[in-house]
Amino acid sequence: MKPNQIVKKIQPYLISILLIFSAVTCGTVAEYKIAYKKPEVISKTRGLVAGISKVDLTPPPGLPLAGYSKMAETEKGFRTRLYARIFYIRKDANEPVVLIQSDLLSGSLLIHHLLAERLASKTDISFGGIVFAGTHTHSAPANFYDNNFYNEFASNKPGFDKGWTDFVLDRLTNGVEEAYKSAKPAKIASGKTAIWGLTRNRSLDAYRANKNSGFEELKPEIQYQAINPDLVMIRIDAQDKDGRYKPLGAFSTFSVHGTTVPDSNDVANADVFAYPARILEKKIRKDFKPSWDPIHALNNSTHGDNSPDYREDMQGFIESRRIGEAIGEEAAKLFDSLQNSLSTDANLSFNTREVDLYENQKIGDAEVCDRPYVGTALTGGAEDGLTPVLNWLPFFAEGWPRWFLTGGCQGHKRIVGFKYLQPIVLPKSKFPHKLLLQSVKIADTLLLPVPFEVTKESGKRFVDEALKSSSQPIKNASVISCANGYFGYVTTPEEYTRQHYEGGHTLYGPGTQPFLQAHLADLTKNLPVAGGKESFPASWNYELDRSDRYPEAEKSEGVRELVDSPELILAEENLEKHWVFRYKDVGRSEISLHESLVSIEFKEGNADWKELTHDGEPVDDKGVDIEVRKTSNSGKGMAVYQVRWYNPEQIAKRKYRFVIRPRASQAKFVSPEF
Repeated sequence: MKPNQIVKKIQPYLISILLIFSAVTCGTVAEYKIAYKKPEVISKTRGLVAGISKVDLTPPPGLPLAGYSKMAETEKGFRTRLYARIFYIRKDANEPVVLIQSDLLSGSLLIHHLLAERLASKTDISFGGIVFAGTHTHSAPANFYDNNFYNEFASNKPGFDKGWTDFVLDRLTNGVEEAYKSAKPAKIASGKTAIWGLTRNRSLDAYRANKNSGFEELKPEIQYQAINPDLVMIRIDAQDKDGRYKPLGAFSTFSVHGTTVPDSNDVANADVFAYPARILEKKIRKDFKPSWDPIHALNNSTHGDNSPDYREDMQGFIESRRIGEAIGEEAAKLFDSLQNSLSTDANLSFNTREVDLYENQKIGDAEVCDRPYVGTALTGGAEDGLTPVLNWLPFFAEGWPRWFLTGGCQGHKRIVGFKYLQPIVLPKSKFPHKLLLQSVKIADTLLLPVPFEVTKESGKRFVDEALKSSSQPIKNASVISCANGYFGYVTTPEEYTRQHYEGGHTLYGPGTQPFLQAHLADLTKNLPVAGGKESFPASWNYELDRSDRYPEAEKSEGVRELVDSPELILAEENLEKHWVFRYKDVGRSEISLHESLVSIEFKEGNADWKELTHDGEPVDDKGVDIEVRKTSNSGKGMAVYQVRWYNPEQIAKRKYRFVIRPRASQAKFVSPEF
């Protein structure tokens, strides 16, 4: 690596460390006052009903990407769209469950509460019945949290972005209302399958510390055994216009970190989750031809130490596709196997509780620390994403636990800036402390949503203890990580003693996992047979340091025009062959990337231009091979965009062209043929 490349790699981490030792303030404050409300609509539902929607969350260019923290880039556009996939499910007159999967780093507690407050006056949906999860892609914006800590450090630029938050909230509100209004008589089936060979445990030294790991030596093959291989799926069908039941889609979980796309990436994308979602959705459209657009809402489970097994030096979209398509193939098989198990006899229930960790640190014998601390192991990076230089410095690198004076609440953690300096620059008020926990039962499947990145063994203990406490029959169970907010990681107490990246990012100390386990077991033990239970405060007040990067409205006055004709770029090592062209269009506030923009047309000889399809599906920017990125401003509110078509069709007798759909006052635009 060249010296300037090393500086570029190190600089963001040095900045992040400096930020910890310097007060970060923003110019303005965003204030929210949210009231807890009961739903005003009384449902007259009989039997089992379900509805779905899919809303596009693709951001405008220019927002910070989250997940790689200061190493991340600012996004210039998108490669695969970011979606929220939503299920509304209700049985009889009981409280409904709303399951929201999003292609985001995580859910947001702030958005969860704002969404629930809005829905209460228009629907029968309660606060506790909403699950808002993120897949944990590292290629989507965040800056929408209920706390200043993750608004400052999750992405490459600090501050709460009200414009982006409002955009996501508005889109989710519309999506949930659509799912609610579209509910139809439904059937449900569930199952699971094991998928091996696509993921590996990245933190073996910590995993081996578990009392039940069974591993005494760190042999290479262990990394492929110390994973959670389970793909858990809930299939939901509904009655179509012709009276036949057809799939609405599936709600699934699988454990894989959203890091097949590296930190050098500068376009929004759903990472590995983009592929299995689209594969099953396409299969449903092709096999069943429903009158709706089906969804596959694939969520992350115990991915905290389970990484994608991408080939060395091949990290990127090629590996994202390889791993994602393999997951998709297994998901399709599992989906088909559930056909004969579908039933209308499926009860729904949930038990939801909000816990303020600054007021309630104990449940039974389990207790968390009275304040969070950042560990030095966090700054050294994870084993498959090490921080240059810091990853080999003593005390900053992984596996440098404190072996003396470990009797305090934070145990073996080495604290950045020591326990006396860190609270001065990172006061308690900055950290997340309002914790939303849920136990949700859909038919015979138990879901345990938590706002943490959960290690494999931590999740196993959550599930085992919850099942032990339940008096109801449960066939399958799964953790949903990064749901309803974000609190960093949770490791087992044994893993925590090794102080790898995951332990350094377990903010509330080694008691975090037993504490969560006790709450989840209690919620499951007291889960209603049908309907919902919930415990929330009467209201919430938030004051967040604001730094908007979502673009303000700016009217474009120029016209669309060609900048560069299409050119074929042959694939270099680890890259994909693609056609590329540049053109001028409206600015980033009007480009509306959450609406379809680009498709491909073809013609043969003197025939008319036709929409290009592949295996019955349009070749457009809703797939995985068309990228749009803003490259520069061009005056009069206009901007220059680059469009790429990866892995293009090549048939000698055909000509192709890019088609750009209308935007603002701009009419349809087409590229020269190629």
